[in-house]
Amino acid sequence: MKANLIEMLKAQGFSEVESKSETIQQCNGVILQRDWSRKVEVAFHGSYLETYAVRVFVNRNSGICHVSYQKDGREYKDRWYDTIGKRTYNAIVETARCAGYAI
Repeated sequence: MKANLIEMLKAQGFSEVESKSETIQQCNGVILQRDWSRKVEVAFHGSYLETYAVRVFVNRNSGICHVSYQKDGREYKDRWYDTIGKRTYNAIVETARCAGYAI
């Protein structure tokens, strides 16, 4: 059985973002998001709260997805994937791990 990206992400704490967009509904799409935050010590400044978010748009009709990565409210990376299987899931997990966050 082929791995399902939506089920794998939901199992790792991603939650569905409600969207009323007609375009998303027409393509049988879903948006999943997970947020993290942690205190970071900065020299000569003290500590501040760093936030990190991963947002995944999955188009079920065509089997493609778009992933955007945000740090402190600013998008620093986005990527289109042409599959919604295990390979895409592993890429999302690895990108978050390199940023210092575990899925």
